[in-house]
Amino acid sequence: MSSQTLALNLPHRGPWIISRRQDLTWFIGPALVSYAVLGLLTAGFPMTPLFLIWLVGIDGPHVLATVTRTYFDPAERRRLGSLLWVVAPAMALGPIMVAAGAASLFYLLAVTWLHFHIAKQHFGFVMLYRHKARERNHVDLALDRWFLLASLMLPFALFALRSYYPYLFATAAIQTVHRTLLIGYALLAAAFVLRQVDQWRRGTALNIPKLMLFAAIVPLQWIVFAYAGSGTAEGTVRAGMVLGLFHSFQYHRLLWFHNRNRYGGPQAEGAAGLAAVLARRFGYYFGAAMVLNLLLKVLPGQLAPNLYVNAALWGIPFTHYILDSVIWRVRGDKELASALRLG
Repeated sequence: MSSQTLALNLPHRGPWIISRRQDLTWFIGPALVSYAVLGLLTAGFPMTPLFLIWLVGIDGPHVLATVTRTYFDPAERRRLGSLLWVVAPAMALGPIMVAAGAASLFYLLAVTWLHFHIAKQHFGFVMLYRHKARERNHVDLALDRWFLLASLMLPFALFALRSYYPYLFATAAIQTVHRTLLIGYALLAAAFVLRQVDQWRRGTALNIPKLMLFAAIVPLQWIVFAYAGSGTAEGTVRAGMVLGLFHSFQYHRLLWFHNRNRYGGPQAEGAAGLAAVLARRFGYYFGAAMVLNLLLKVLPGQLAPNLYVNAALWGIPFTHYILDSVIWRVRGDKELASALRLG
């Protein structure tokens, strides 16, 4: 989900995106699922069954679920136009880099883009909660943005550097940069916390849902990458799975909320095509996402398990990242704002 600004002059509908129960269950509470899976892995539970459940039943379908409001919606197809063909170069990028002998660089870029995409989605939720609470202070916006992005990207950057460039990470110069970044991050975290304390002391209402989201994701990020250690392959998969659970549950619920509101009415049946059909029941929506994931990602990877095919299949998530950066821009899109009940 995009983190584009949501500063719209729309009616206030309470501090929650959907409702208190729904938000706590799907937008904040999935952190508990991630912690539970992390606990199982730490206790020695085999990774394979957890990975298969995540790949086939949760994360993979969330990537393909984007199709339900892009390729399957005639209006969105017209609006997005040639951007929908980005899947072709996206799938070609991996094999080209593999053929050029840059497979390791490609996978580093892929997981970096993946993680940045997750960070953008979390910031998108922060912006939704800021809009709901009518937060307009630019100081708070800057603190929210930089503290969250630093909390999500710094642990990953340190993990990636240790994993892919261990000798570089061990040099004196990089260690100095490392310490400087950690000190800077500690100061940023202190500024964020002190800002909340100051607002509380002055009697300013705190944005509780937003702060709960921070409390859910920030510690999880540091704990997961500390647990993942410096293993290039397995550590990356374990970290991606644990953090991806949180991300995927959030995305499924927000997308279903959007689809039901946008395509669920009788007026959408004729105009929205297959998107409206899949919005009739959650089973239709999720079943379509699962089938697409099996046909387009899981089966090709199983039938032709080689480096080139696996690299090409990354083009499907890449397409998801690119489309997501466009389709969730609320500013100027009254239909999207209405579907998200922002006005």
